[in-house]
Amino acid sequence: DCKQTNLGRVMEENGPKLLGASYKDPISSFGLFHEFSVQNQEVYWKLVLKELSIKFVREPKTILDASDKSMKGGSWFPGAVLNIAECCLLPWPSQNRTDDSMAIVWRDEGFGDYPVNRMSLKELRTQVMTVANALDTMFRKGDRIAIDMPMTCNAVIVYLAIILGGFVVVGIADSFAPQEIGNRMRVAKAKAIFTQD
Repeated sequence: DCKQTNLGRVMEENGPKLLGASYKDPISSFGLFHEFSVQNQEVYWKLVLKELSIKFVREPKTILDASDKSMKGGSWFPGAVLNIAECCLLPWPSQNRTDDSMAIVWRDEGFGDYPVNRMSLKELRTQVMTVANALDTMFRKGDRIAIDMPMTCNAVIVYLAIILGGFVVVGIADSFAPQEIGNRMRVAKAKAIFTQD
C-alpha cells in the first residue's frame, strides 16, 4: 500500500529526530509516532505533504484551523489551492521521479500474450496537456465534463486533463445504459462527454 510505504519512509527518516531515544524502528515505534502525529499536526503533516510530493498553487495558512467550534474536526489546510493533476505530472527529483520514470504500465484487454505497454511521466504529461489545451479552447474553467470509459490508459489521460484544465470530472460507469448516461449528464449539467466504442 502506497500510504503505508510513504508513512514508513517518513518514520524511518524522521523518527529518530522526532521521537529521540524512544524511536526503535517504524514497526515497533508506530504507536509513538501516531501519538506524535496527533499532538504535533503541523510538523507531521508538513512531512507527509513533502513525502507525497504535494505542491500547492497557494500554500495553506495553517495545517488545521480549529478556531471555529462549529466546524467539527476543524478546517484542514484553509486557504490552500492545489491541482492534484499537477502533482501527478511533474517530476520530483528528491523522490526519484524524473521525466523518464514510468507513470503508467498496462496491457490492453484481450492481448494477454503481448508485452506490457509503458508510458513515461514525460509522455503522460505531454498527452494530458494536449487534451487539456484542447478542452481549454472549448470550455470555461469549472465546466463539468463527463467520462464514460473503461479503465484504460486513455481514460487516465482524459481524467487528468480534465482536472489539469480546471474542469470538473463527472464519472459515469461504462456499464450504464444510454438512458442512465443521459440522466447523469442532465443531473450533473455536463457540457461534454468522453467515451469510446
